[in-house]
Amino acid sequence: MAGPTLVTGATGFIGSHVVRQLLDAGERVRVLVRSPEKLKDVGLAGEKNLEVARGDLLEPATIPAALEGVSRIHHIAGFISTAPADRKRVYDLNYDITVNLFETCKKAKIEKIVYLASIFALAGPSSPKDTRPVREDSPFNLGGLAVDYFKAKRKAELYAWECRRAGLPLVFSYPCFCYGPGDVYVSSSKMVLLFLKHQIPAYVPGGQNVMDVRDAARGLLLSMEKGKAGEKYLLGGRNLSYDELFAALSRVTGMPAPKFKMPHGVAKFAGRAAELFSKAPAIDAQAALLMGYHWYYDDSKARRELGHASRPLEETLRDSVRWFCEKGMARWPRGMAR
Repeated sequence: MAGPTLVTGATGFIGSHVVRQLLDAGERVRVLVRSPEKLKDVGLAGEKNLEVARGDLLEPATIPAALEGVSRIHHIAGFISTAPADRKRVYDLNYDITVNLFETCKKAKIEKIVYLASIFALAGPSSPKDTRPVREDSPFNLGGLAVDYFKAKRKAELYAWECRRAGLPLVFSYPCFCYGPGDVYVSSSKMVLLFLKHQIPAYVPGGQNVMDVRDAARGLLLSMEKGKAGEKYLLGGRNLSYDELFAALSRVTGMPAPKFKMPHGVAKFAGRAAELFSKAPAIDAQAALLMGYHWYYDDSKARRELGHASRPLEETLRDSVRWFCEKGMARWPRGMAR
């Protein structure tokens, strides 16, 4: 019998969906978690075929036991934040954990590792007005943006490529901006939640490649099934301006879209000012910096080579809104049926 697939980051947004899809496919799954009780938060506690390995990627001594009998790994664990107070955690939980895991993997017999890399460690728009979609072969051009998360993920990416050249069977997958149900820690869907709470009085012109978290998880499984070691695969949905995204949210909820646009320079100033008056501002300086760019990506390679696909945008947004409302994190919009 084949050994279990190991998943790191199983209590996170994408990771929990990867585990769910693996279990639904009848596979055995082992999760490496610091706090097993958090599996209940993402609906995975007590699942058949789920093995729980208690450990911490920041403590290398706890990793070997989790790798026993494992030939496939989804390395999804990470930490997203632009808050100044999280600077050390951003490096610890993106770079350090990757080093600790991959160094241990070098001593084990691993068939394939799908590494959830970051679009921000790959490439992005060259300026706020640049709307050209980035591809897997686009040169890295984000070194000039003072965002700690970018720097941590880029450092981890460069280290991972060193491991690949040394023979580690790594497949690099890059999901775009994920929305959908199950964002327990609001790591990716914050814009939807702020919209539901009427907390977006104005926005900066920009855009994102928006995708469903369930499609991202499916793309990672396809990367494991069909992806080639040493290859990059962008996983995306639709490139949307914020005008288009808010219009879609308005159609789904019946709530009005924000009308006021803020110049990029004003937004960055407001983000810096917010940091002075709040330890946890809704928008900090680094987040405001990013909002003024069009984070557009071309996922045609993954669609062609892996069979990656994306569902309708309205379905994703509707399920995201419903999940937040069912969990009591936002009120039900009057224009949306329960």
